[in-house]
Amino acid sequence: MRSNLKIGAAISAVVLGLGLSPALADNIVMWVNAPLVPGPNAPIYEEIKAFEAKTGHKVELQAVPHMEMERNLFVALSGGAGPDVMALDIAWVAGLADAGLLADITDKTKPIAEQYQPGPLASGRFQEKQYALPLYTNNVALFVNDRMLADAGIAKAPSNWKEFRDAAIAMTNKEKDTYGASFGGSRMGAFQLYSFIWQNGGEIIDEKGVPHVAEAPTVEAVDFLAKLYTQSQAMPKSVLTAGNWDEVHAPFIQERAGMVVTGDWALAALAKGNPNLKFSVHPLPVGVKPATVIGGYNLAAKAGSKSPDASFALIEWLTGPRSVELMRKYERLSAAASATTPEAIAALPKQLQPFMAQADAGRARPVVAPWSEIHASVFANAWDSVIRGKPAQAAMTEANTAIKGLLEKK
Repeated sequence: MRSNLKIGAAISAVVLGLGLSPALADNIVMWVNAPLVPGPNAPIYEEIKAFEAKTGHKVELQAVPHMEMERNLFVALSGGAGPDVMALDIAWVAGLADAGLLADITDKTKPIAEQYQPGPLASGRFQEKQYALPLYTNNVALFVNDRMLADAGIAKAPSNWKEFRDAAIAMTNKEKDTYGASFGGSRMGAFQLYSFIWQNGGEIIDEKGVPHVAEAPTVEAVDFLAKLYTQSQAMPKSVLTAGNWDEVHAPFIQERAGMVVTGDWALAALAKGNPNLKFSVHPLPVGVKPATVIGGYNLAAKAGSKSPDASFALIEWLTGPRSVELMRKYERLSAAASATTPEAIAALPKQLQPFMAQADAGRARPVVAPWSEIHASVFANAWDSVIRGKPAQAAMTEANTAIKGLLEKK
């Protein structure tokens, strides 16, 4: 009994030493995407322990599979349950915020906004309010089969659109069944083409919620990529049906396609699918200006949480400057501004360096409530129709009308 009292007194002294009384130390439930906690020694556990030691708060970490996370969050939070802090794919922020399920952290974020890269920070913003901060980011770059490029008589990876098209055509050989580039259909192709739209000076949906996909720069970008298939036949026929990353990567892994536009998530798949593949990673070929679509995960807090300050403290802890080292342990890219310094980039594995080198050109997809439907239905269908022969202008004019209707729907 006396021993237990001594332990209790010691714990109280530690908590009080941190400026918190036991009554003010909170218990925080946090949901994270399962890949962050593959085992008991996952790097995030060490960070959580450091946070607990520093603040006196306690964190209960719960892993949720990526494919189940969005649905589970909507169900749990809508019922007044769910976690205090949650990891969100950046594409989910708008929908959850629009439903009133996320805490508005605008005022808390303003003093620390400069700690984050602009693109990833913007991905957590909805209707001019900040609802999430970026945990990690990614973008798409150009993967090149070095042997196929050399065999085509090309000395270096393409750095602009003309070189990209020329290289794709040069690596295409019908007799050998080889092609210049692998691309996806439907949603996959739509995701790949967003970077090219921005690179051509086009816009998808502006900050006022107005769609611009029927305008010339966007139409030209879609037409440029589609003609690599419809006219140059520099993409394999699998472009029509490639509906997931495995199918997009397959021709590149099989050395039937010399280039593929994809993200850092491809590195593990390529190593597993073809350990002998000789390839290199490069920033995306530049059009009118550099741009690359970003992805990644943000951290947000539940609206109406009983521990709002502790929840934000945890979010700031995990996403701030400490995230550079934390994400390095995962071989992922930190969204902290300090991760873009030459020293920080040089510390990354060689194949990750091109992604971070173009981080300043990263752009988030439009943060609008119906974005998931716009991407999965409108853009996916438009892209599919163009690679099947529909004129890009007609397809994108129809897409613009459909997007406008979804944005105006109450």
